[in-house]
Amino acid sequence: MALLGMLGGAGHFTLIKALSVAPVSTIAPFAYSNLIWSVSIGYLAFTEVPDRLSLLGAGIIIGSALYVFPTGAKARRR
Repeated sequence: MALLGMLGGAGHFTLIKALSVAPVSTIAPFAYSNLIWSVSIGYLAFTEVPDRLSLLGAGIIIGSALYVFPTGAKARRR
C-alpha cells in the first residue's frame, strides 16, 4: 500500500511538472494512453476481453483526439 501511495504521488508530481512546462493542449492527448494500459492490464491480470461497445467507444475517443490535435496546432499558429 505504501508503494502504491508513493507511485501515485510520483505520478501526480510528474503530471503537475509537465503542465508547468507545456500547455495543456499538448499534454492532454497523452492521457488517452490510460485506455491502452487499462485494457492491457485487464487482459493480462483478469483475462478480460473488451466487447464491441468498449472497442467502439475507444475508437470514438481516439478518433476525436486525433481529429482535435492537429486542429488545435493550426489554431495556435495563428
